Amino acid sequence: MPRSAVAVCGLRSAVCGLWSVVRRSCFASRRPLSASSGFTLLEVIIAFTILGLMSGLIFSSFRMSLNSYEKSQERLDVEARKRVLQDLIKRQIGSLFPVRPSASFLDLQAADAQQTQQTRVFAQMPLFSGTSEAVTFATVAPLMLQENPGLTIVHYGLAQDEWGNTYLGAAEASYMGLESFMSMLDPPTRTPLALIEDIVDLSFQYYGFDPQSQSYDWFDSWNGEELLAIPLAIRIDYDENHILVPINASFTGSQFRQGMQRFIQGR
Repeated sequence: MPRSAVAVCGLRSAVCGLWSVVRRSCFASRRPLSASSGFTLLEVIIAFTILGLMSGLIFSSFRMSLNSYEKSQERLDVEARKRVLQDLIKRQIGSLFPVRPSASFLDLQAADAQQTQQTRVFAQMPLFSGTSEAVTFATVAPLMLQENPGLTIVHYGLAQDEWGNTYLGAAEASYMGLESFMSMLDPPTRTPLALIEDIVDLSFQYYGFDPQSQSYDWFDSWNGEELLAIPLAIRIDYDENHILVPINASFTGSQFRQGMQRFIQGR
């Protein structure tokens, strides 16, 4: 039984006992009255006092129940919002697209042959950069740019609000070539969108193929320029919780694997 109900029952029993004692005292101290006699002033005062106490108890019990309902409703709303945001995170990361910058956005007219070769390498790499503290990628599922859908560059990282509280923040920008991706590698200057609030520890991990060990493993960082690939999954660890998101799009085919191995061996 809830504490409020136990308290109400106990107080009700005490009031009833007090009323019985007062009644016996009143009837013992006064002379017998006829059947037509009414209530005395003392009895009326005691009755109104008891009525006031009972009304206060009922109101207090109702107020406690209402406060409990409001708090539980707030908790349900917060949990529902967390689930919705986590679903949005999974949808956005799951819709990660391994876009490669078009050669028309790059300086292919450079006089230096080495610079031209490096530019061509940029044209073959997927735009993805991940560290243990932040991740930047291209996706086809924007969260904030709903009015202007299309390829979107997203940056996830730990952000801080004006009160000093830290949270997982997301910043977005429309994809306009390699420069739009490079500009999102640094923490954004504008206020990020809060995805997971009130967190202290945040880290990212990336699952993919390791050419050195010839096996799949988790990595603390992932550079699309060096690996010429995107990870197969991303894990977001925050405090004692985590979100594991598989990535739907990836490069496949033996030709890509051979090209990746030749690129890594030549570095």
